[in-house]
Amino acid sequence: MLDSTILERVDQLSATELIELRDAIEVKLGHDVPAGQWALLERRVADADARPDDHITLDEWKARRRARRA
Repeated sequence: MLDSTILERVDQLSATELIELRDAIEVKLGHDVPAGQWALLERRVADADARPDDHITLDEWKARRRARRA
């Protein structure tokens, strides 16, 4: 389980620091992440940022799915 103090510290980071942290994590996990996966994720995030009305969050998707089952 992730220590809550880590999350608190992450919340205090600037955008530049968050990018640096992401890059450090990518380096650390690089050999565990399938080739091309990071590039695919980056493209999807950029697309979602560029067209937010075309996308929903995972929580929204789950809520819609539950509503259809009800």
